[in-house]
Amino acid sequence: MAHRATSPRVRTRRLHSPQRRPRVGVAPGPPRRARRVGDALAPWATALTAIAAAIGLFFSALVASSSVDATRRQLDQDRRQQAGRVAHWTEPVGELSETIIIVNRSLDPVSNVEMLFYAPDAGIDPAEHEWLFLQLDSWTMPPCTQLIIAPGPIDAFLLGYGIEQGGAPIRAIRFVDSDGRPWERDQGGLRPAEYSESEAASGGGTLTRGTTRREPAEHCDK
Repeated sequence: MAHRATSPRVRTRRLHSPQRRPRVGVAPGPPRRARRVGDALAPWATALTAIAAAIGLFFSALVASSSVDATRRQLDQDRRQQAGRVAHWTEPVGELSETIIIVNRSLDPVSNVEMLFYAPDAGIDPAEHEWLFLQLDSWTMPPCTQLIIAPGPIDAFLLGYGIEQGGAPIRAIRFVDSDGRPWERDQGGLRPAEYSESEAASGGGTLTRGTTRREPAEHCDK
């Protein structure tokens, strides 16, 4: 079979067609991959994911903190439940004297009940006696009970410290709840009792059982 000669036009096109040839001594590089839209968005997606995670952690911490605060408030409310039902008030008798009523409307007894009188109210030197404590002799006050304390024994107690009748009205009461926690209630409200070393020098006394009248407390939950 005879060989057909290549035409001059075809030969010229082949000679002038561009051909990429690898340079001598240089290994051919990997083929180029087409750039996609996802490649440009990848860093932004990572950043958004990190931000979302940080926001999620913040709200999780916020919810946990709120839960802890709620639990703390509930525990504090539970601790105060009995103490909040112990109170005192006075009823005037004549011009100077007053009857003291202490009530325990809780369903548990309270102990170490004492009345506090501020001696400087009567002009007593605080260096000598700042507070005077008058404790109930029974030390335990039954549940749903109120004690009515006539002014006579209280006036006699205060007179022993040079305080005239009506010179030092009651300022607070202290007691210990059924769980052994000490409390103090005054005009400012209810709070855990705190005892200072200076109180050791203050005066005190005890009311005998016969000087108080015990009655059932009203508005007591049974």
